[in-house]
Amino acid sequence: MELRFKILVITLLIAFLPTTVVAIYVMNNLIPQYEKITYDYFVNKQQQTLERITEKIFNDMANIAKEYAIWNELYRAVVAKDKETINFYWTNWLYQEPYNFSLIIGFSKEGEIISFHSPVGDIKSSDSTKISKIFKKVVDNIYPSDDINLIRVERGFITINGKVFAFVCSPVLDDKNLAKPVAGALFLAKDIDKFVSLIQPYMVDRIYFTNQTVISTNNRLLSNKLQLLDTEGNKIGVLVIDYNEKTLLNVKKHFEKLLIITFLFLIVLTLLISFLSGVYLTRKIVQLEDYAISLFSDINSDTINPKPKVKKEGRFENVRLILEYFSNEIKSKILTLKKQDELLRELFEREKRNFEGAIKLLISIIEMKDPYTKGHAERVMKYSKMIGEKLSSKGYKIDLFDLEIAAYLHDIGKIVIPENILNKPDKLTQEEYAIVKRHSLDGYNILSNIEYFDNIKEIVLYHHENVDGSGYPLGIKGDKIPVESKIISVADVFDALTTDRPYRKAFSEQKAIEIMKEEVGKKFDPEVFEAFLAVIKEEKIINSVEMKIDGEV
Repeated sequence: MELRFKILVITLLIAFLPTTVVAIYVMNNLIPQYEKITYDYFVNKQQQTLERITEKIFNDMANIAKEYAIWNELYRAVVAKDKETINFYWTNWLYQEPYNFSLIIGFSKEGEIISFHSPVGDIKSSDSTKISKIFKKVVDNIYPSDDINLIRVERGFITINGKVFAFVCSPVLDDKNLAKPVAGALFLAKDIDKFVSLIQPYMVDRIYFTNQTVISTNNRLLSNKLQLLDTEGNKIGVLVIDYNEKTLLNVKKHFEKLLIITFLFLIVLTLLISFLSGVYLTRKIVQLEDYAISLFSDINSDTINPKPKVKKEGRFENVRLILEYFSNEIKSKILTLKKQDELLRELFEREKRNFEGAIKLLISIIEMKDPYTKGHAERVMKYSKMIGEKLSSKGYKIDLFDLEIAAYLHDIGKIVIPENILNKPDKLTQEEYAIVKRHSLDGYNILSNIEYFDNIKEIVLYHHENVDGSGYPLGIKGDKIPVESKIISVADVFDALTTDRPYRKAFSEQKAIEIMKEEVGKKFDPEVFEAFLAVIKEEKIINSVEMKIDGEV
């Protein structure tokens, strides 16, 4: 019971560590970030909403202005200065529902006011000048002649008689023929209070306009402002959004409550998992000890170390004794295996030397029959090994040991060729050459009697095959020829050309290579021959260095 309690305590500590780390992270990072995100939502989103809705209201005002200014009937009335028609559609209509424009001014092309409605009475000359500048800009502008939607309407904020207005000003055009010149302009404006009342339904919190520079922050957490500029870039006031502190605090409390519930759930879940894990692990460990004791009891008497006494009581003390015992047993077995490995290595080296001696004996028998080939097998083996290593480094799968043995034994079939043919100084007859050509097949048959040479005999059989299919004994070509046979073919020809033969003197290495190059793609594989040339080049460099070193000594 004491062990189970310890495991349970350790499991609880381990389980609560991640929860504690998460809780610290949440308190230091997540909660502040959530508060920032919440504030950003109420501030930035409301700011974006304010800008978007402001733009929408201006667009609505502009559409109304274009609807009543870009009209064939009004165009004719403005050109003719038909004030009755103009007033009917403009000053007697646009101040009413649903338009509610506070200020309505119609201009002729010359700048004469031909229609006027104002809740603030006559306009001061300075303010009139501001409006005239806007009118002038509209009249002088060039408008597209194919699409009313592309016609630009001047818009913005302006102060008139000390009161702020949001205005739009549209050119008067003929909608039947937009190419006609501008006849005048329609100036429409809403006082700032009406403008703000159109924005308020889209906002969560209260919005208002003020021309004050200092704004009280009582009864709110924070506020947002949209600075308003007139047509000349002067500050004329701000639109202010007050954010209700209660709304933000409620969201924050809701988030904190949700977090507490989540952590309580995680704690309960952690306790449950820890308890179940502790009980499960304890049972498994006790079962493991029981299994170790039963396994230990079944050990035979042929062990190296004396068996310790194991008792059922004293949990886990038994495991320590059993582990020490098995550890000593394993060390003893490893020591025995090492000794056996050393004996096997010695035996392998001895057998290897015997094997190599047998191969050299076979080669010496061939060389006794054909003295001109003395050392030929060893040189072919040396060249073949170096070419094989070069190709292996380029990704070719080559068994270098099999390649060496096959290179040694490639002419083993010459044992059955008569000496008078092997050593004949004159050109061989067709019958004699046919006997010589059998040596690769005879070599294959000789090696077939020994199971160890199963892989090697195939290499020996094909070492006189050519890549274009003109070789012997089977006339196979290309990839059907083992790469090891292709390697031996190159090494064999090179050594034959650079050594004395009964029928000719040896060629120089350079001359031999020139002769062999003519056979690339016919007799020799191009990649194998390329590796052979690299080997010869490296051998010359090594020999040159060795000669220089010897000379210095």
